[in-house]
Amino acid sequence: MAGAYSIQGVRRLGPVLFAFLLAGASLAIPATPPAAAASARASDPVTLSEFSPESPGRTDQVITVAGAVTGIPQSFVRIRLKWAAGRPFTSRTDMAAYVTGQTIFTTSWNTKVVPTQLDGAGKLPFTITFTPAELGIVQPGVYPLEVEALDGATEQVVGVERTFVTYVPQGTAVKPTRLALALPLTAQPKRADDQTFVDDDLFGDGRLNNLLALASATEATATWFVDGSVLDDAQRVSRPYYLDGNAKQGLAQGAEWVTSLRSALSDNPVMAMPYADADLGAIVHNGLDTTTPTSLLVGSFATNQLLKLTSATTSTVWPVGGVIDRDTLDALAVNGVDTVLLAQAAVPPAALVARAGSAGVVDTVGGPVIVQMADPVLSGLLGTDGRAAGATVAARQRYIAETAMNGLTAGKAAPLIAMPSNHLWNPDPTFMSALLKPLPWVREVPLASVRPGKNASVGDLVYPAQARKGELPKSYMSGVRKLGRTAEVAMALPTSGQRTYDRAVLRLTSASWRGGKKAPGFAKQLTNAIVKQMDRVSIVGADDQLAVAGNNGRILVTVRNTLRETVKFNLEVRSRDPEQLQVDAPRGVFIQEQAEVQAGKAGSFEIPVVVPADHGQADFDVQLLTADGRKYGKPTKIVISATGYTGIALVIVGVAVTIMLAAVVMRLLRRHQRKDPVFPAPVPIPREQEEPQGA
Repeated sequence: MAGAYSIQGVRRLGPVLFAFLLAGASLAIPATPPAAAASARASDPVTLSEFSPESPGRTDQVITVAGAVTGIPQSFVRIRLKWAAGRPFTSRTDMAAYVTGQTIFTTSWNTKVVPTQLDGAGKLPFTITFTPAELGIVQPGVYPLEVEALDGATEQVVGVERTFVTYVPQGTAVKPTRLALALPLTAQPKRADDQTFVDDDLFGDGRLNNLLALASATEATATWFVDGSVLDDAQRVSRPYYLDGNAKQGLAQGAEWVTSLRSALSDNPVMAMPYADADLGAIVHNGLDTTTPTSLLVGSFATNQLLKLTSATTSTVWPVGGVIDRDTLDALAVNGVDTVLLAQAAVPPAALVARAGSAGVVDTVGGPVIVQMADPVLSGLLGTDGRAAGATVAARQRYIAETAMNGLTAGKAAPLIAMPSNHLWNPDPTFMSALLKPLPWVREVPLASVRPGKNASVGDLVYPAQARKGELPKSYMSGVRKLGRTAEVAMALPTSGQRTYDRAVLRLTSASWRGGKKAPGFAKQLTNAIVKQMDRVSIVGADDQLAVAGNNGRILVTVRNTLRETVKFNLEVRSRDPEQLQVDAPRGVFIQEQAEVQAGKAGSFEIPVVVPADHGQADFDVQLLTADGRKYGKPTKIVISATGYTGIALVIVGVAVTIMLAAVVMRLLRRHQRKDPVFPAPVPIPREQEEPQGA
């Protein structure tokens, strides 16, 4: 066999010492998480940097394959090419077995690089050229091609790159493959309450900017699943906010990102995710009954509001991990969800064999629900770490081969769905553009166009034990449920009816908290915010003793409202010591219904009380209630002291009358005890003599 090759690199002689990590496949298995895929690629000793043309169209067309071998510096390696002469694959199943090394398909080989020493950095670049005819390729099809690295002394295979030659000469009838892309746009929440961020690295890791760049570059047919909480956080961070108790200036980048995303997705089909990408399984399994419909409603509203759309609904749900159980599916169905996007592993293998296409139907308590199933191979390619050496070429050749084989097999080409396995996907826009470059036999379509055919029932669903174990834990969800009830009470008093804490509580149910330790800190921050708001409606003078005079009377209880809106509540007052003092009301409980206090004002309310004894002191509980009777915070204790004014007044009057009567009696007694007085004898007064007349 004739072939041309060239060697680039250092060729100094050295000891025959070479060691590699064995590589069983050129690509990560589709189910492999992105992080694991990156690790596998980094350890591959054989990588490809060029494969051109990607799909040759003539038997005499020269194909160039370039790459590098990595190992111990200055050790020796030999490179050979392996192929299957004239034997193309007959199915995608065979292709999967080949990639993972489960079955040997290559029976011919030829050494393309004689024993050559790696350079000081442990690298050996290579370039190999050949034609389809030299590999026995004469008919259209997908063929295996292996590039092997062998130890220069022992001939042991120490590295292999398995790739494909897709031979489609001009005029070949390849049935078009309809490909639907489903791409997620979500992130871990950054806020506790509305204005408080627990951290401000929303754009720090570059994910959101990568997603924006990809949204700007993808075809208008790609369906984006958008989480409204990400849009909320990005929009809110553009205004002043609080972080660790400190005021922060807003970041203009936030609002600019939302505006750019709005423009990028203006022509794409957009599905709204449940708000904060809620962990639906954990929500249903822990009895948060109202959270499922709330997450769907708020998710749709927030996405439409910030992207200025009207068409983003939650009628199609993509659960975390692409798996769902019957209980969760039933809960979604009764709340208007008619389609779920799942991984192929979520459907029993028997159903896959009987089903044609990528969609089926499963019965629920809410009626039939369409199940769309993503192709595991193409989905795995989306999760490839495009920054790893050789990743782009390997993934692109696999993508070309898989879609071509889908169109070359007998019968109608089944539609395919590709989606990343991880909702917190961080794509490399450059890699994605190279991977998804247009092919003549691939036609991208909206996800909604993939519908079930006849006899498409999938029967049951598969929900692995590890999926259930991976949900947010019961202890945490119990705390969220309790906090949600407190938030409901906090939102019940303001008359505006604003659902201040709905989104904050939903952010605590985000599936992005799985396996992490940040969520409790967010929950604590939100709890503090709710308690702080509730404290702004309070009883005035709770520490001051109130007094009531008489056997009955009225006291004033004052409620202060420092919120910026009017509050309406029921006021309940009862005595802890009814034998001393009690409320003058049926069953000893006074309730003032529909009490109202204006924003920034205080209101006083008269409470009738009774003093069974002459006097006494008792503790009274004053409780604010919502209109439907739920307690608003803890009861406030007030102390009431009764002086017994009426009894004291009678005593005082009685004593006064007694004293007056005693005084009269004493005076009369003294009069009887006195003797008659002795008066002196009268003194005769001499008469004056008359003077004689005429004297």
